[in-house]
Amino acid sequence: MGRGIQFYNRYTGKIETEPICGEWFIRLAYGTFLGRLLQRLIFGRPFFSRIAGWYANRPTSAKKIQPFVERYAISIDEILSDISHFESFNEFFCRQLKPGVRQIAPGRNKVVAPCDGRYFFIPNLDARRKISIKGRQICLKRLVGDEELAEKFYGGSALIGRLCPMDYHRFHFPCDGIPSKAKHDGDWLHSVHPLALQHISVFGKNKRMLTRVVTFAGEMLIFEVGAMFIGSIYQTYTPHRHVKKGAEKGFFSFGGSTVILIFAPNAFTPCGDIQQLSGRDLETYIRMGDHVGNFIPACRQREQSIS
Repeated sequence: MGRGIQFYNRYTGKIETEPICGEWFIRLAYGTFLGRLLQRLIFGRPFFSRIAGWYANRPTSAKKIQPFVERYAISIDEILSDISHFESFNEFFCRQLKPGVRQIAPGRNKVVAPCDGRYFFIPNLDARRKISIKGRQICLKRLVGDEELAEKFYGGSALIGRLCPMDYHRFHFPCDGIPSKAKHDGDWLHSVHPLALQHISVFGKNKRMLTRVVTFAGEMLIFEVGAMFIGSIYQTYTPHRHVKKGAEKGFFSFGGSTVILIFAPNAFTPCGDIQQLSGRDLETYIRMGDHVGNFIPACRQREQSIS
């Protein structure tokens, strides 16, 4: 149905078309009047995703693993456990990778991808104080849920990593720093796929968790945003203790999801491919640990602010 969503694959150097898991359902739920009505009444409600999550945790769901691996060409050589050892589809979905299969880009200033996903850069949280995401807009204040905190990031930038169901679904710290305890907000569980974002702005509604991270370049925000069929977002780190870049932060349960990084003004500059492709409204596929941009040291931040 349709021509799908195109993105740039950093590793093949080509523009590719994303295989859409459950495309017919997304188009029904968000592209039709009846679907949008049902989405308000049923599909976007937590209980609907809990039912799907219940099935994904059942032993009978394990039979879905092998067909899923084959359909989406998932590399089983990267997975820590043999797929025959997973007792449910959700166990496979939350899989861990073998040590070393994701290299962490070195360098104090280098920020890395917190997850495997398709990345999109927002260069300026503009005067209207909104983030534009694939044609939809979300107020930063609503996303953060705290006006005083949001004001610190007006004029800053955002990097959005969108995960697909076939991706590795653990997320990691993009830099060294000291993280706060994650704060929960929101209850809805809409799809975060661009097909859905064409019809509804979800990031200020969906279940999400906010972590404030103090880095050498200042404070940044990390959001994990749940989506349809994501019943839970699990945090595995210890708050208020220093973490190293690439350390595991947590994982999503079954479904698609998003990680959003928010940077203060003059604190971050993205890699050239991400910046250029985002200007063309294209996401860039990047694996966890790869370089996505650089922190701007505090001394240079002050220079830019003065100029």
